[in-house]
Amino acid sequence: MRLFGVMLIMVLLTNLFAADADLRKIREQAAAWFSGSGTASEARRALETQQPDGSWRDVNYADRNRGHWAPRRHLSRAVVLAAEYRRGREKGAADAKLRDAAVKALGFWAARDCTSPNWWHQSIGTPMELCSAILLLGDGLPSEVLAELRPILDRSEPGMTAQNRVWLAGIQLLKGAIFEQPEWVREGADAVSAELHVAAPGMEGIQPDWSFHQHGPQLQFGNYGLAYFSEMTKWLAILHGTRFALPEEKAEILTSYYRHGLRWVLFDRQMDFSACGRQINGGQVRAKYRSVTGTAARLNRVLGVRHRVTENDFRFSGSRYFPDSDFYVQRNGGDCYWSVKMSSSRTVPSETVNSENLLGRLTGHGATMFMSGRGELVDIGALWEWRQIPGVTSVQDDSPLVCKNPGLRNKCGWVGGLSDDEIGFCAMDFDNGEVAAKKSFFFFGPGMIAVGSDIRSGIDAPVVTTIAQMRTDEEVAVHRFGDPEGTEVANGAFLYRILKTDGKLSAGSEERTGNWKRVTEALSDVPVRGRIFTCAIDHGRKPENAFYAYQVVYLPQAAECSAKLLETGSESIHAVAGKDAVMAAFHEAGTVTLPDGTVLEAKQPALVMLRNGRIYAADPGRKRKILDVVLAGRKYRLPFPQGAEAGRTVSVPAER
Repeated sequence: MRLFGVMLIMVLLTNLFAADADLRKIREQAAAWFSGSGTASEARRALETQQPDGSWRDVNYADRNRGHWAPRRHLSRAVVLAAEYRRGREKGAADAKLRDAAVKALGFWAARDCTSPNWWHQSIGTPMELCSAILLLGDGLPSEVLAELRPILDRSEPGMTAQNRVWLAGIQLLKGAIFEQPEWVREGADAVSAELHVAAPGMEGIQPDWSFHQHGPQLQFGNYGLAYFSEMTKWLAILHGTRFALPEEKAEILTSYYRHGLRWVLFDRQMDFSACGRQINGGQVRAKYRSVTGTAARLNRVLGVRHRVTENDFRFSGSRYFPDSDFYVQRNGGDCYWSVKMSSSRTVPSETVNSENLLGRLTGHGATMFMSGRGELVDIGALWEWRQIPGVTSVQDDSPLVCKNPGLRNKCGWVGGLSDDEIGFCAMDFDNGEVAAKKSFFFFGPGMIAVGSDIRSGIDAPVVTTIAQMRTDEEVAVHRFGDPEGTEVANGAFLYRILKTDGKLSAGSEERTGNWKRVTEALSDVPVRGRIFTCAIDHGRKPENAFYAYQVVYLPQAAECSAKLLETGSESIHAVAGKDAVMAAFHEAGTVTLPDGTVLEAKQPALVMLRNGRIYAADPGRKRKILDVVLAGRKYRLPFPQGAEAGRTVSVPAER
């Protein structure tokens, strides 16, 4: 019995030692992760400009802005000072001045206790920065300063959903490591692990199609989705090798999210403007690219994957439709990139939060972004005419462009896409109360054909379909074409060809002056200048049954873009044929005459593609169980996926 008691005590002591060792390892690995914050020059600048009381003269500590909250710069500098101190300490050359400056900065914050009108800073932003600085300083932080900071840290409590839940759980985890509370670490680690999953239908987070939602069914690759990727990678690294480590299958989910989601919206060292979310300010598209690639490299190191992330990783080709987010991407190696951001009655097109994205109401109404590697869309928001988003048909009036009125979203549910992983297309019925239309976007390699019909509006203002609005170095006088059918306009790397329209075409470039304050209230109104090329079709005031069809091709490969419009049985059926495929958007049931004279008929509204001896189909409305197709007199029945898989592409062999 005595032997059993001794053994039990030894087991308990061993477990206690292991727990202490795990907490110590978490603190070390967290400090190692945060030590990458800032640069030596940034730390020296912060040191030289710090006031005797630990503050900085250029920080407005009374700022009440909800988004770009100025006092957070104080905390960021404290972290940068602590990180540089940590890096020097690791090299055996710790600089006590850096340590003392970081401690003074934390002491000032504890005494001042700055708070923001935005809950996020109190619950997430401030505690996370404080935890980072505390762990970087280690035993260099006096215990009395830590005690003064604890009430501020304790304002953060676990809860909420998706990325907000991850942030809060991570803070709880770090607090547990700092204050030697293993149960807090367990609580935080379990919450992080639980949130690293593919969300159930209607829930936020990683979607079954590998897009990301937050604030409802809204595409959030570049905002919350990027933070999620970075944070989850961080916790994989910090908890690695401890009893709190995340399971292997969780790492597989994160890797899949990167490979099948985030990676698809990176091109030319930038993130697709349409994927960035509401934070689309100057420098953001480049910064988000760097953040994804840097995090991907860190994830590889954590998982022991010997692969260096380079720009070549984003020179791949393929087609992908994200049905959970109404978003389509077509990639053509390193040559060109295309995307279409749509929205339906199932999704949220965009948001204005914290006075960010003040002009983005139209960006989810069929926005087409195309790039060639010439920086056509880099930091374009300051110069854009936000009523003329490429791909969007919109009313040119003075209505607010802030994303605050759900009544101005697309009310239609018939929105979808189709892809065979190489090429594809997407289409939407659109009606937001201002303008209605049927729109389709077809992609054949390095080119796109966009078709619109049944365009109507009751508002007494011009209705315009914008083809392009991008940066250019070329001076092209703005020209208006009275009869534009057959007109070709070249600019930069792209050729624009009008196939048919009842409207009037204008195209040309002009010097513009704008600023970022018009986009996000907290930003500067310092003028931003640049030359912008615009190509657009004016359908006139109060149009009824207006239409268009235009082609955009990548000029160096224009010879490969031989796609053409096909004859259809109705203006509500849009169809094109390329060298190896036929694509048809049956906004209503009907027929299409193929180039060889045979007839394709869809008995129900659907998207249909003929390619490589197969019939592909998708149901944008997500309500049908089957599609009946007749091709050259032969009948085919395609079963559509139901439930969470509704809207996905299906295919059957086409008999010869």
